Amino acid sequence: MQSALDLKSFRNNGYAVLQGAVSTAMISRLCAELARVEAVCSSMSEEERERNFVFEKDLSDAGRGGISADKVGSAIFIIGDFCRYVPLGYELLALPALADASALALGAAPSGVTAHFMNATIKHPIFGRAIGWHRDFPNDYLSGESSSFLRLMICLDGMQANGGATRFIPGTHLVSDEEVLAEKKEGLRHRHDSYAGQPVECGPGGVVLIHPKVVHGSPANHSTKPRRNIVIQVGVGGMALVGEREQATGRMLGPS
Repeated sequence: MQSALDLKSFRNNGYAVLQGAVSTAMISRLCAELARVEAVCSSMSEEERERNFVFEKDLSDAGRGGISADKVGSAIFIIGDFCRYVPLGYELLALPALADASALALGAAPSGVTAHFMNATIKHPIFGRAIGWHRDFPNDYLSGESSSFLRLMICLDGMQANGGATRFIPGTHLVSDEEVLAEKKEGLRHRHDSYAGQPVECGPGGVVLIHPKVVHGSPANHSTKPRRNIVIQVGVGGMALVGEREQATGRMLGPS
């Protein structure tokens, strides 16, 4: 059964979980679509692959715990501009549960939240890479000029602490935008042990709401199960954005 957003937890800790927010049927369809995109990716032009895909083999061995690039084949780490390849993503944006929870977290009207971008982030079994500690505001892809946005992480496989689950340093979002922007300008990097902080665990269909200033990251997935997430950045309608635009950019959340 779908849980309600724990707004107090989101405000105090910088993240919260909606258990069972996306139906089993929708999760199954999304997984099938990811498999389809992975199967046809090799037939795309090199320019398109470079623009919208990130491949494991092109990234550092260190992020995979030393597993070499020649052992990961053509595994995809990120599928960008998600709705370009998976139109089902638009149905995901229309789900009332996502619109309502986002609006509550942002202090906006339910009809006042729009999508910025979407991607699929895939941590393959055994070698799914670690993601370093960071904040989402500001980011170098598509960021709000202020922190009036958040990210939704739709967990297709669920997340477990021993399978590369995202971990948070609670309360690190309780700083001003000015402090965070200065931190970015100075090139400050957050350095914590890979297993520091609090892991978020949820079943398939769980959604993690992430404040853009909370420090988070994740260790590598050395389990035998994948950790596939759809990541959606959303914000209050009309906010100024800096960076790339995608097919989903500006799309209103909730039923049309």
